[in-house]
Amino acid sequence: MVLAFALDNSYSIDKEELKNDKKSCKKIGPAGFGQKAIYLNSFYIDRMWYLPWDEVDRVFKRVAMSKGGFSGKGAFASLSYLVVLMKNGKEKQCLFKHEEDVDRALAYIKQEHPQIPVYSKTAEKKLKEAKVMLEKNYVKNLSNESKKAIQKLENAKEYLEQKPVMTQRLSRAAGKMRVQQMVPKSSRFLGISIFIISILTVLLGTFFVLKGATYGKYMLLFGFAFFLFSLTGNLLPIGSNKRERIEEEWENAVIELRNYIAKSPDFPVPARYAHPVVIDRMIRLIKQGKATSINEALEGVKKDLKALNASVTVSQEEYDEVTQVKPMFLVSEYK
Repeated sequence: MVLAFALDNSYSIDKEELKNDKKSCKKIGPAGFGQKAIYLNSFYIDRMWYLPWDEVDRVFKRVAMSKGGFSGKGAFASLSYLVVLMKNGKEKQCLFKHEEDVDRALAYIKQEHPQIPVYSKTAEKKLKEAKVMLEKNYVKNLSNESKKAIQKLENAKEYLEQKPVMTQRLSRAAGKMRVQQMVPKSSRFLGISIFIISILTVLLGTFFVLKGATYGKYMLLFGFAFFLFSLTGNLLPIGSNKRERIEEEWENAVIELRNYIAKSPDFPVPARYAHPVVIDRMIRLIKQGKATSINEALEGVKKDLKALNASVTVSQEEYDEVTQVKPMFLVSEYK
């Protein structure tokens, strides 16, 4: 096994300890998370650099373009980075292929190393300001029923946050299900047609190149271009993009959470909506006096999410919340 290299010469880990730690580390995307250090990728090599946890100041996600700028799918997807800020002020930015892997990594750090902030200083400041603005709308004298409902929801949220990977899996599976539902059959047919044409073009191009025809290389070029387009467009029902597999992922995510919350007596939210963001929104509605019971709060969340569409302008914080949980309600038809 190739050992990792220290990001800074001011510290080092014994080679044997480093080897064992890297071997047993939790691998998420190109990064790794061991007992002694976090392992980060270079441009070409996964887990090439290491940084002891004591030297980590904060870790957060950075997206190269606004989430709302593109669909997040295909050739024009946004670039997602895991950013590690060191205590000496230096920064290491690592590119991840999938944004959900960055989210998984942050959830793992939050669970295993709660002392390390998982937001940038700017994001942390904005979250605090948003919290202050929200609290201005809270009712000062809540009824006992509302207080009991809030306490129950806070306990449920704390219970869910013990298994953040489960709730992330639920959100991700719902998002994939929704994308699957939104793609029209005509687009699927177009994607399959382009794929077949690209294969035929590559085969013909290869034949003409072997025959010495000059236009053969152009056929190869266009054939490969259309082949890549058909793959990156996520329109082919193959592999992880198969409808049956996506539906299975969603069902398994719901079952996994249902089994988990069954261990918590009288859990207040159905498994298909069991997400910390959903519970946060329910708590806010009760604190704002818009609901008094858990059932009313859940119906209020459904009503708010139904009202949000492409024509409604929201803050980045609101957008981030909605994109995590609205697919769950859409897939479940708000039942």
